[in-house]
Amino acid sequence: MATERMTLLWFQTGSCGGDTMSILSADRPSFTDLFNDYPLELLWQPSLSIESVTSLNDIMDRILNGSQRLDILCIEGSIITGPNGTGMYDAFRKTAKKEWVERLAQKARYVVAMGTCAAFGGVHAAPPNPTDCIGLQMDKDTPGGLFAPDWRSGAGYPVINIAGVLCTPIP
Repeated sequence: MATERMTLLWFQTGSCGGDTMSILSADRPSFTDLFNDYPLELLWQPSLSIESVTSLNDIMDRILNGSQRLDILCIEGSIITGPNGTGMYDAFRKTAKKEWVERLAQKARYVVAMGTCAAFGGVHAAPPNPTDCIGLQMDKDTPGGLFAPDWRSGAGYPVINIAGVLCTPIP
């Protein structure tokens, strides 16, 4: 009996790519080994996907309209909420990335914060924090970032934090 592959979408926020570089350097298992050895289907990852950003647009539209399943949503980078709560300092397709994350998270079975920035806001959230950066479910060491402390994914879990020292998630 074949195991159904879990789908994974990796979305970068806060102009971050450091955790991608760290995880691509892992060797036991390597990032590619995860996809060869486990039932994972990579829908999109900015450094690994060969398709254009138009493909990402299509994938996100299919996820949001329910025609594409999303099992794992990995977020890399701080959630930028400035200016004045709009999030427009970090936008994609003329919409704040924080809004894309909220929409995609509603469809995901699991939401994973890749690295300290996505988990807690990272160095960008340190004072004076001019872009109002936060983490997915934490604001530095306080519960409640983009999502309230009681938020749960489709599978019933809070955000899964894979935080390391700055840009080094531990696979």
